[in-house]
Amino acid sequence: MSQKNLLIFLVLTLSFIPLTSADATFTNELQIHDTSVDFTITEVYTGIDAEAFKLSLDTDNSSTVSQDEVDSFVENFERNNTRQYLGYILVDDGDVVLSLDSFSMQVSGAEGNVNISEIKVTSNIVYRVPESLESGKHNIWILGHPAIEKMSISLPAGMPLMSIDGIDELQTSCDSGRQVLEGRSGIRSFVVDGRQTFEYAVMIETGKSGFIADLSRFSFLS
Repeated sequence: MSQKNLLIFLVLTLSFIPLTSADATFTNELQIHDTSVDFTITEVYTGIDAEAFKLSLDTDNSSTVSQDEVDSFVENFERNNTRQYLGYILVDDGDVVLSLDSFSMQVSGAEGNVNISEIKVTSNIVYRVPESLESGKHNIWILGHPAIEKMSISLPAGMPLMSIDGIDELQTSCDSGRQVLEGRSGIRSFVVDGRQTFEYAVMIETGKSGFIADLSRFSFLS
């Protein structure tokens, strides 16, 4: 499946997801660098969602989740399910092909009796970008979800932000020279074939004005 087809699949899938879930919340933190993107996803499950998760981990149906069962789940997921994350971020509408440098997952709070107590799943993904994001103009698309209560996107100092869409309650700050964008996952609207379309996703456009960049070629202006 191509990245563009995967993008369409993910957007269609999101349209069938309930708008809220009291028992599952997510936090996404992205650090965008010149040629890589570090993405941390924190999932917190409570109530019936936590119980359902633990039941899926309890492969021997003992009503108790062991550390071995948790480790087996993580190993199986890392071996068979990481390709889905290639559809979480697209650069330049998928024309810039990202690769997964690394993926790791930690599950905490799952061991013990199957009950409704909290489970936390933290996934760390590092994407490799084949060309510099700090040069030229780029658009970066990030998959959203109504259960993402907080999104944090950190841009390198050399990456000017031209526009951003799809983050509600947007706040901006600066951390060690990096611009930080924070808020809740929201709905962005855009036009496809003359029709208004909506999706849970963030679109960032970056880059410098070509005219300003070209002024550096003229030494008599310095």
